[in-house]
Amino acid sequence: MIIANNASLRIGEVIGAARRVSDDIVVLDSGSHDDTAGIAADLGARVFHQEWLGYSSTKNLGNSLARHDMILSLDSDEVLSDALIDSILKEEIRHDTIYMLDRANYYCGRRIRFCHWSPDLIPRLFDRRKALWKGDFVHEKLNFHPSMPVRKLKGRLIHYSYESYAQRKAKIANYAKLSAHERFQRGKRTSWPWALISPFFKFWITYLIHLGFLDGWRGFQIAWTDAAGAWKRNRIQLDLQQGLTPECCK
Repeated sequence: MIIANNASLRIGEVIGAARRVSDDIVVLDSGSHDDTAGIAADLGARVFHQEWLGYSSTKNLGNSLARHDMILSLDSDEVLSDALIDSILKEEIRHDTIYMLDRANYYCGRRIRFCHWSPDLIPRLFDRRKALWKGDFVHEKLNFHPSMPVRKLKGRLIHYSYESYAQRKAKIANYAKLSAHERFQRGKRTSWPWALISPFFKFWITYLIHLGFLDGWRGFQIAWTDAAGAWKRNRIQLDLQQGLTPECCK
């Protein structure tokens, strides 16, 4: 199952790899303005159109549309590597097991090995009757019973996170907005001193503590946009706390 929005650049590659492990490709498109839906349909995927409901609700809806109970959940910029495909095909898939994938995150054409982006183990292969996505703002999480066994599959899920700096900035700005509203609704509060200080902390944590400098200029851009996101999130939250409508949301 693939969630997608304006994903024409990669959707063909994503579906092509996924078809090697599944005979039912569901694409849930949330208002794409490009040819995402057309490309997906041409490649044999079953395409459904649905307004964005939030990450978890959208993914859960997509799972419900699948013909099989065992779900391989993908985003429209995640491609199964040959090694991961072989691992899935050779694995004796069990419905009582949650399967973890090792995601390799790419930025501007190169894999990021530091910046707290690696390793990145994520649960993506599971029985929809035994697991459910939770959290609709920014960080969706797969919920399943703690007694269920968890198994890591060999091979990597190639994640083309950002193709450009501009794409990264736009996505970070949107995440900041969503995160600010989520924190506000959960009763969390921020302050002007923290709004001013937190971007510096965020930059140095990413760039030094998580060794972002070893990723070269890409590491610097990631740390810089992390800091910008921290500032924007706190700034929006301050407006919400004062009963104001943030500029980004007018």
